Amino acid sequence: MRWAERGGLVASLMLSAMLLVGCDAVPAEVERGEEPLPSVRSEAVRLSQDEVRYRFPGTVRASERAALAFLHGGVLQERHVARGQRVEQGEPLATLHNPAMAPALAAAEARVRELDASLSRLGRDVERARTLRERNLSAEEELDRLRSEREALAQAREQALAQRDEARAQLDELTLRAPFAAEVTDLLVEPGDFVAAGQPVMSLAGLTGREVEIRVPASLVARLEVGRQARLDAAFGARRFDGRIADIGRAGEGMAPVVIAVESDPAPALGESLRVQLVLDVQPELQVPLAAVVDSGGQAPHVLMLAEDDTVQRMAVTPGRLANGWVTVSAAALAPGERVVTAGQGRLEEGDRVRVLP
Repeated sequence: MRWAERGGLVASLMLSAMLLVGCDAVPAEVERGEEPLPSVRSEAVRLSQDEVRYRFPGTVRASERAALAFLHGGVLQERHVARGQRVEQGEPLATLHNPAMAPALAAAEARVRELDASLSRLGRDVERARTLRERNLSAEEELDRLRSEREALAQAREQALAQRDEARAQLDELTLRAPFAAEVTDLLVEPGDFVAAGQPVMSLAGLTGREVEIRVPASLVARLEVGRQARLDAAFGARRFDGRIADIGRAGEGMAPVVIAVESDPAPALGESLRVQLVLDVQPELQVPLAAVVDSGGQAPHVLMLAEDDTVQRMAVTPGRLANGWVTVSAAALAPGERVVTAGQGRLEEGDRVRVLP
C-alpha cells in the first residue's frame, strides 16, 4: 500500500504541472502569432566635400629641351659628343661641311679690302683738290665731285662690311653649339650623312628643371589656373613630389595640354611615369552609400528613406559620381541627415515599418 500511495502522489503532481503549462500556453501562442518587424541598417545622407581629386598619368621630361639643327645644308663632318654626355652652354657639338661658305667669306673680305684701298686713294685726292682750291688753282666743282665719290664709296664699304659679317656668321653656323647646359639624349645623324637645312641632328635635355605634361578634358580646364598646386605620385613605389601648374594650353572641344612643373628636390628621373593629382573646388552635393541605391543601373533608381516612426518611403534619385563607396544623388525631397536604408531592402514596400539595427 505504501508504494501505491507514492504512485498516486506522483501522478497528482504531474497533473498539476500539466494544468499550469496549459494555462501559459494561450499567451505564448498569441506572441508567436505576431510577425516580427523586418530588420534593416541605415545611414544618414551627407553633403559631399567641397573639393574633388582628379588623377592623370604623365611622364617626366626636362623643362628645357632642344632638337638642334643646322641653318644650312651640307655633310656632317664631325660629331664631338656622345649619347648621354653632359655639355655646357656654348660647347661645340658637331661640325658641318658646306663648300660654298668659305669662298663666300673670302670674297666678302677681299671686297672690303678693295674698298678700303679705294677710299684711302680718294681721301688723298680730296685733300689735294681742297689745297688747290684754297690756292684758287682748281674749280669748286672738281672738289665737290671728289667728295661725292668718296661718300658713295664709303656707303659701298658699309654694305661690304655687312656682307662680310653675314658670310662670317653663316660660316660660324656650320658649328653646332649647345644653347644651354644639357645632356645629349639622342643622336639622329651620323658623320658623313647629308643633312638638309633645318633637319634635327641631335636632341638635348636641360640639366635643371623637370616637368610633366598631362591631357585634361576641356570641361575641367576652365577651373584650372597657373600656379595651382599639384601632387605627383610615382607609378611604382611610394615616392611623392610637389608640383605646380606652369602652363595651360587651349582645349577646344577635346583635351588640353597642361604642364606641371616639378618643385621637389631631388626631382624624379627623366622618363619616369607619374600620376598627377589635381584638387578642384566643387559645389557640395548630396551623397548616399552606394548600397542605398536600388536599381542603380535600371530605369527607376531610388532609395528607401526612413521617416521618424521608422516607416519606409520610396524616393526617386538620379545617381552621379561615385567616390569611396558614396555616390552623389539629386532628389526632390532629400536633405542632409535623412536616413536611408543600406541593407535589408529586398522585401520592403512603401509604408512598411522596420526595425533599425544599430
